[in-house]
Amino acid sequence: MESFKYNANPIKCEEGISLIIPAYHEKNRIMKSLNKYIPVLESTGLKYEIIVVIDGEDGTENLLNGIKNLSYYKPLMRLGKGGAVKRGFLLAKYSYMGYVDADGSLSAKDFENLLSSMKTNCCTIASRYLKNSKWINKEPLFNRISSRGFNFLVNALFRLHVKDTQCGAKFFNKKVIDKILPAVYVRNRTFDVSILYHVKRAGYKINEVPVTWNHDKNSNMPIKAAIIPMFVTILAIKIMNSRIKEYVPKFLYKVVSKFNFY
Repeated sequence: MESFKYNANPIKCEEGISLIIPAYHEKNRIMKSLNKYIPVLESTGLKYEIIVVIDGEDGTENLLNGIKNLSYYKPLMRLGKGGAVKRGFLLAKYSYMGYVDADGSLSAKDFENLLSSMKTNCCTIASRYLKNSKWINKEPLFNRISSRGFNFLVNALFRLHVKDTQCGAKFFNKKVIDKILPAVYVRNRTFDVSILYHVKRAGYKINEVPVTWNHDKNSNMPIKAAIIPMFVTILAIKIMNSRIKEYVPKFLYKVVSKFNFY
């Protein structure tokens, strides 16, 4: 599932920013996000594109026609968050690329800070749990306990030394994505762990940026339903990159790769 030889020949491309937005039933929120982030993209002076990968059936695509530099992709079957982001990366054409959640929880100012950091770092991620991070509408206690427990386990297994693997805003140099993306198969929310694991394993540094995060209580991400698949998936990632991978039935990894929870 996860063991792979990294691509040594990244594809050359034009300088610019490719922003991927995975969208699962986001017709009530995506325009708020676009209205927040497009002016920031315009202010960079770089060429940019926005790729919305629509993974639901609520008519989100009907809102997107005619928006400058925006295209959308709607697959024939569910991809999950990780699958949607990966598809967006495969469609992206510019030298910098990243993804944000469609709910607009990231402020325009923090989005701008991430883009600035992206230009000098191979991998820049937003973090809700650094010393200078702040919350607007704090997440429920159950979510916070689950998040901190999950992050502790991830760091114990993969030694990422990252405070927040799951925050929905991450940016990369395209050469990094071209090198590691073939190794990333995870389709659910554990995609974030998988991609950061391979970033570090390939020898790149992960730069965390503190953000002010506005928790959306109407999130389409069912935490309780996703807990078990996420824990099973990170264990599968660990096993498939360990010495015991040869002794584990291959069909189990195919099963895990089908988990597509948002």
